[in-house]
Amino acid sequence: MPVAQLHREAERALAAGRLREAHALCLKILHMDPRHADAWFMCGVIAASNGQQEKALEIFSRATALAPGNPEYHAETGKTLIALRRHREALEAAQLCLARPPRRASTWNTLGSVFSHAGEHERALSCFRTACAQLEAGTAGPGPGWRADLYFNLGASSKFCGDFAAARQAYEHAIALQPTHFRAHAALAQLGPQGAEGHHLARLEPLRHHVRTAEDQLSLGHAIAREREDSGDYTGALQALRWAKQRLRAELNYSVAEDETLLGDIAALFGRDQFEAATAGPAPAEPIFIVGMPRTGTTLVERILAAHSQVFAAGELPHFPLAVKRLGGTAGGEVLNIATLRAGLALDPRVLGQSYLDSTRPRTGHTAHFIDKLPLNFAYLGLLRKAFPGARFICLRRNPLDTCLSNYRQQFASNFPYYRYALDLVDCGRYYLAFDRLIRHWQSVLPGGLLEIEYEALVDDTEAQARRLLAWCGLPWEHACLEFQHQSGAVATASAVQVRRGIYRDGLQRWRRYGEALAPLQAVLGSSIVS
Repeated sequence: MPVAQLHREAERALAAGRLREAHALCLKILHMDPRHADAWFMCGVIAASNGQQEKALEIFSRATALAPGNPEYHAETGKTLIALRRHREALEAAQLCLARPPRRASTWNTLGSVFSHAGEHERALSCFRTACAQLEAGTAGPGPGWRADLYFNLGASSKFCGDFAAARQAYEHAIALQPTHFRAHAALAQLGPQGAEGHHLARLEPLRHHVRTAEDQLSLGHAIAREREDSGDYTGALQALRWAKQRLRAELNYSVAEDETLLGDIAALFGRDQFEAATAGPAPAEPIFIVGMPRTGTTLVERILAAHSQVFAAGELPHFPLAVKRLGGTAGGEVLNIATLRAGLALDPRVLGQSYLDSTRPRTGHTAHFIDKLPLNFAYLGLLRKAFPGARFICLRRNPLDTCLSNYRQQFASNFPYYRYALDLVDCGRYYLAFDRLIRHWQSVLPGGLLEIEYEALVDDTEAQARRLLAWCGLPWEHACLEFQHQSGAVATASAVQVRRGIYRDGLQRWRRYGEALAPLQAVLGSSIVS
């Protein structure tokens, strides 16, 4: 069989998901023509599909060496680098892809995903728009499921960039293509009702019979819960959330006791003696770290500070935990465990700090300061303080009941292992208490090193708290910090919709709407509850 025919057969097998057949055909091609770039490329795609990311990257490098101008090769290289959490190199690969713009909608979609995961949401939006435009112009593409995913990506990027009308339209398009696209239903519900006909319960409830996986159930249940909440049915909302999470919680076999132990061990590892030589650091360093439990106002503080002319919002960066993991060399895929933190203590803090800064480039470095708003960094405050003794650390606090309820109401990515406490309301309470103990510990061993901001105070007197924030960061007052909702930058967090509204009071004392249903949570929190 000629090489050209083998190539066509391999492409068809790969598109149909018949990986073994596609691989065998590619090997035949390479036996006949070792310099066949596309055969190498397909082998790389197959390796990546099998979870062999390092091997895929090596194979893609062969393909790009043979055909450096092929944008599809660079896009897939970027996708693989994202999977390996090498964000800076992924952006470089994406840039190479743009040097010769792709012709396929699928390649534009891949490129958009690379930019999105690397934090470049405006560029991701442009890629997804181009991909959709090609489909709408009649360009051939994959089937309805793939097309629905593309429109979901367009909706997500539109939401991050503040175009909620376009996001709503894109999610509806995804649902029209695939009525059981549960993630699109959940994302649409997060945008809130639109007018008198804005609720979709009649469309959502029958879909319970079409749920196949725990992930489907999580998304659909969250969509129903949000719609019921928007309708004023808070009891029904909690019932929907319990249904949404129960299957995934059972499959994961999660125990909040493991997280309680971990946060306690972190406090024991970082005693006051660890910081005696680092209490008087240099002038404020480039990064500003905003930490806390999710849904407590971290995004609001980020937007206030990012409105300042000297500050850039870099988003929720996984870069510091990844730097600790990489330099510490501990086994396994988890970035947060006591062995990794202990290995981090043995590192030269200056090397660790510089490695982190280098990994944030080129997105950072063009302003005096940038914000890293990864909430989970509260567990790394000891290592962060050693690496950046002059940096500014801000921790958000919120009414414990509202904190736990907001975490329970939020659909976190199921493949992210550090927010699994949010699958159960009582677990949220136990996790909050462990978090509270660790923050109190940091205040004890890092006196004067951590500014705590109360969400309620920020809402009640925004200007006073904004001035307090700027003074803490050593920044002069700028009135633009009070008009943060007018910023054009992307917001890729769970608060992407809310922060565009400016200051609002809807989230204060939200827990009161749920009545006796929160009694088990109140019992767990006990005396930590503040009125």
